[in-house]
Amino acid sequence: MDQTTVSRRLIGVTFTAEQKANVVVWAPRANQVAITVNGDTHTLPLTSDDTGYWTVTTDQLKPGDLYSFVIDGEKEYADPASLAQPQGVYGPSQAFDTRTFYWEESCWVNPPLDEYILYELDTYTFTPEGTFKAVVNKLGYLKSLGINAIVIRPVTPFPDSRNWSSDGVFLYAVQASYGGPAQLQQLINACHVKGIAVIMDLAYNQLDGHGNSFSDCRTYPSRRQSHQHPSKPTHANEAQQEAGRRYLVENALMWFRDFHVDALRLNAAHTLPESERLLKEIRQQTNTLSASTGRHHYLLIENGVNLTSAVEADEPASQPMQVLGHEGYSTYCVEHELSRHLTKTYREDYIYDEPFSTVLRDLFDRQTEPVSGSPFVLFSQPHERMPTAGDCSGQPISLDLLKLMAGSIMVSPYIPTLFMGEEWGVTNPFDLAQPESSETGTDSHPALPWDMLDQQPNKMLFDYYQTLTALRRQQPALHHLNPREIDVIQHKEQQTMLLHRWHGASDIICLLNFSAEPQSITIPVLNKTWCKLLDSADPRWSGPAASPDDLSDAETLTLQPESIVVYKAQ
Repeated sequence: MDQTTVSRRLIGVTFTAEQKANVVVWAPRANQVAITVNGDTHTLPLTSDDTGYWTVTTDQLKPGDLYSFVIDGEKEYADPASLAQPQGVYGPSQAFDTRTFYWEESCWVNPPLDEYILYELDTYTFTPEGTFKAVVNKLGYLKSLGINAIVIRPVTPFPDSRNWSSDGVFLYAVQASYGGPAQLQQLINACHVKGIAVIMDLAYNQLDGHGNSFSDCRTYPSRRQSHQHPSKPTHANEAQQEAGRRYLVENALMWFRDFHVDALRLNAAHTLPESERLLKEIRQQTNTLSASTGRHHYLLIENGVNLTSAVEADEPASQPMQVLGHEGYSTYCVEHELSRHLTKTYREDYIYDEPFSTVLRDLFDRQTEPVSGSPFVLFSQPHERMPTAGDCSGQPISLDLLKLMAGSIMVSPYIPTLFMGEEWGVTNPFDLAQPESSETGTDSHPALPWDMLDQQPNKMLFDYYQTLTALRRQQPALHHLNPREIDVIQHKEQQTMLLHRWHGASDIICLLNFSAEPQSITIPVLNKTWCKLLDSADPRWSGPAASPDDLSDAETLTLQPESIVVYKAQ
């Protein structure tokens, strides 16, 4: 088989300009491989190239056709690189031509990574319909919130009728109930027209139960073994490891090239075999693709403890891969721990050229301190579950604390992430994907409670988030992510913090009180006068009392409990 090329996909089923299908599958232990189309008893044989790949070029397979591979004349298997599984993971694959979609986003430019304001959503529960088309109808809402990038949680097929299984098998396919690959292209196109970048969440670590990246066609569901789990691959040899790398590199390139995805977030990539080599190859191939298309793409690498590192895919390919990391923070024990964790988060930043898995193991193996932040991507809630408690005792999070958490994220020197619904106070949004049984015994489709947005204090909280996102966009000191343009003063006893950020002529100070009691804080001597931009304790935001509109050097003011105040230098 030819080496990976950025111009087209070389595994699975692709189509030529003459509408002939190129079929390529990895099945090194097979003696015979054939393809059956639309359930026809007649099979079309594939030819081995002596490297483990089997190929055929044919006009007997068209876009929309259902097909399966027949191994050694016995069992039928789905295509490991299938783009669509309309009858589920145990059914046949469906041929799809990615080239036929007409893209209307010619003016789209992927913004710099540090300008992202992320919104993470789950297609199944974001809307009552649970489809990509329904997400398109919410893009105006997201723009009004101030979002310019969305993270779409894994869209690959799942073995149940609900999206509550993380076992991803078909990394190239798009869940049929969401709208399949065609609707995904339409969603991404609509996002770009609206000025919103799209990040795909990929669970490479979920390919099989052993963490192996790939074996061969026979590790995928057999149609004649319906409702059974895929067989586990044997120990991978060097050829299988090479095929696995190619499978994942081709997958990353497909999302960038054929679906115009702006960034990929690779979950727990450090657990994959030869992960450093794999990530370097993905980045180098993506750089080549960017040079060819003129589009910039990013890779976000997330490990198993919700700490995300960023690898900019538009770096020169000759440069060593850099992985950036820092110690994040947790919001489970807010009053006692959040201030200390945030101080370390704001102040510390590390850049490493060493293999990232070693760095992560050495720096982030903290059994006693949960981690949920990142150097580039920072969020106030754990990735898989938003807390329903503001401290370790399990008490509900107060409205004041919600505003403080949101403010601390938006003024941080890292990319902020909102989870769907948090902007109006929804907790545990991703637990909605768990099945709910109705009185009739049938499962209902869970979705975000959008009607809450019309109630108070939810509507006020949404307006507050709008103000925060606008503040971050408008102030250069907040949206330029330079760790050398920041200073932090912490008072542990009072549980207060003063965050000073600057860029050029833009100067911002943020005063944060994590205590449940009012606390005094003194402005340092910076030879400036300050005017207030935001105050979470203002009665406008259902707070107890507003701080002064203007401040000067060495002035002392009293911060309201669990509040944040932001000032700008005049």
